[in-house]
Amino acid sequence: MTKKSKTIAALGTLGLAVVAFLILDNMYGLTGGFGRVVDGLIARNVEARGGADKWRAVDSLQVSGYMDLGKGMHVPYTIEQKRPGKMCLEFEFDEKLATQCVSGDSGWKVLPFMGRTRPEPMTDAELADMADTAEIDGLLFESASRGHDVSLVGQETVNGRDTHKLEVVLPRGAKRWIYLDAETALEVKLEATRTLNGKEQLIETLYSDWRETDGILIPHRQDSRAEGEPESHWLTVDSVTVNPPIDDQRFARPSPVNNESAGNGSNSS
Repeated sequence: MTKKSKTIAALGTLGLAVVAFLILDNMYGLTGGFGRVVDGLIARNVEARGGADKWRAVDSLQVSGYMDLGKGMHVPYTIEQKRPGKMCLEFEFDEKLATQCVSGDSGWKVLPFMGRTRPEPMTDAELADMADTAEIDGLLFESASRGHDVSLVGQETVNGRDTHKLEVVLPRGAKRWIYLDAETALEVKLEATRTLNGKEQLIETLYSDWRETDGILIPHRQDSRAEGEPESHWLTVDSVTVNPPIDDQRFARPSPVNNESAGNGSNSS
């Protein structure tokens, strides 16, 4: 495996707690306990990102830009999402197109830079990671009905901003930690655990440059870094299209083509 391929493979991102809870209770006029404090924070976040009605009207989304793979490598990418739980990521590397798609409980990939030129199923870990991020709305929107268990951890300062730290337990059991800006209610940071090179690591992603498209706000820059790694990697958004027409077949695993057997008429499965 080349150095470039290894880089891609590695990618694939309180003592004052009681006082903080009381301050939040007073700030939002919520006297029904910590659960209502969390509900208030989620409501503020949804409103800050454009409001529930705007997000419910989004059936599909296409985002494109550039992402940093390290060692000075910046490649174009496109992410397509569609309800319910469908997502494809495509990016160019070494003049070849890599694809990773998930739809519900199934996922597939084509990674030509690693010699994998035929569609193959994702591993269980890959599928779980991608499926947990496939929903258009993010982790907090209508979290209760989607089976996301959200709790308030406390308050922390992130890059000079006061934030509220929320823990989100997803239906598959994975945990995420979201930091909401105390002033704007927008996401400042997301923490998640990923298995990289056979070792579980904490990945932190910083969100910035929030911009509005068709009434919804999307961060146009993300900076991610794995715990213990000195180098971070960024992703920028250059284009956002709300409700583009995307056929469901886009997310289905294509039938592989066996070039070696094509000449003698045999079929591959």
